[in-house]
Amino acid sequence: MKRIVLNRLLGAIVQILAVTILAWLLFFVIARFTGASPARRIAGKLATPAEVAAVARVYGLNLPYWEQYLFFLNHLIHGDFGYSYVQQRPVSTIIWPALRATASLVLGAALIWLSVAALIGTYCGRKLHSIGDVGGRALSIIGMSIPVFWLAPMVAYLFGFEPTQGKLFGFSILPRGTSIFPIGGYVDLGTNPIEWAYHLILPWITLAAGFTAVYIRYFRTLTAEQLTEDYVRTAAAKGASTSRVLTRHVGRNVSPTISVLLGADIATALTGVFFVETVFAIPGLGYVGVSAVENLDYPVITAVVIVTAIVAVIANMLVDLLHAALDPRVRRVAAVSV
Repeated sequence: MKRIVLNRLLGAIVQILAVTILAWLLFFVIARFTGASPARRIAGKLATPAEVAAVARVYGLNLPYWEQYLFFLNHLIHGDFGYSYVQQRPVSTIIWPALRATASLVLGAALIWLSVAALIGTYCGRKLHSIGDVGGRALSIIGMSIPVFWLAPMVAYLFGFEPTQGKLFGFSILPRGTSIFPIGGYVDLGTNPIEWAYHLILPWITLAAGFTAVYIRYFRTLTAEQLTEDYVRTAAAKGASTSRVLTRHVGRNVSPTISVLLGADIATALTGVFFVETVFAIPGLGYVGVSAVENLDYPVITAVVIVTAIVAVIANMLVDLLHAALDPRVRRVAAVSV
């Protein structure tokens, strides 16, 4: 297990270094060759050559490229993403709160899609070709067919805006001004946990919908496969209850596969979160990134790219370690390869 942890840590470090190099090349070197140097962008269009040169010295932009990258990397290690001249404040004061908001959204949605999909998918796997199984598969197909960029505004309209007009699903059955769910704003978890969850209910459901549909298929297939194995029939013959068979035997063999899929899907959720955060005005990485692109705020764009990639790398590393902890076969393969 120690070898697996060490290999995954080294792999994660290499991936993170590659991400920082690509981000630096994209926003520092390419911009320089196109004539819009970082020093010029920071100093402003009306700055004199002397002012541009002074900015270049302060930020190390007059150094050789390899020294510029080390300068850039040294600041990143200390959590310094530079300064946003558009917002007139350090980028770190923008990125870290945004990361907390995005983490709240993605992790909450992951908990929902895993819980709902486990219940429905396991039932469908036990009751193959039953009415419930057909209904679960139909629900899964519908969920996979709805794109998040369409679902997000529809959910916000139906459950957030329409009730304020005295309507629910088009019917005038509510008092005008009714507020069921908020469709904008965000409350930090440390400020008020209840308001935090209340403001994230619709975003959680929106982001989780598509993944729930996919994971229903996963749980259904994996459960059905495990229920045909001899060890399940043996456990049932010994008098084990259905719940015990599913949790202690089937669940134990399904969880390693689900954990691997979860790592990739959390990284995928970071792309879909842009739409959800924009629609529900959640100041996460997606919302901040879109605003930075609109305002050509290059330091913030760079920070969003790097932080998003690092989160994806760390998520995959943790899931790989969880897979190794749950599946002894992975540990045996690692031990043999020593």
